[in-house]
Amino acid sequence: MANGNSTRDRPVLILLTGLPGSGKTTFARALAERLPLRHVESDRIRRSISAQPSYTRLESSLVFARVEVEVREAFADGCIAVQDATNLTNQDRRRFLRLGEESGAQMVFIRLVAPEATVRERLGVPRVGHSQAGLEIYERMRARPELISAPVIVVDTRFALEPALDLVLKLVASAAT
Repeated sequence: MANGNSTRDRPVLILLTGLPGSGKTTFARALAERLPLRHVESDRIRRSISAQPSYTRLESSLVFARVEVEVREAFADGCIAVQDATNLTNQDRRRFLRLGEESGAQMVFIRLVAPEATVRERLGVPRVGHSQAGLEIYERMRARPELISAPVIVVDTRFALEPALDLVLKLVASAAT
């Protein structure tokens, strides 16, 4: 289902936010098993730009310009877009809020969390997938999160994801016309 070939009249942007190791990509993949969508993963794009990511401002600006292009392409193709990135600050989210507003998209905000000890355990072992963010990146980012000024689903990823996944499915279904 993850190919996102479903055509919709109204775009849907599911914006994930959370620190490295909080479970964003795991959540996105679980959602893709239940819903046709386009998974726009910033870590995948970052790795396509640099085999050894530096997480500099310049690198991030290139990454998020590409993320925006892929979300726009998903909308143009009538697909649900899941934007999978830390999205920790209002500035990080600004371009996607504007994109959602311009396109008339239904916005679904999901904040993924886990206790620090759990995140440290997850980041203390080799990462699976595109993310290379380890404890050093977590330490650099952990004071950055800002509240989202919109309704947000908060998911503690220590627990079963199904209730949150079911809620997202219901919200997305309500946007179908």
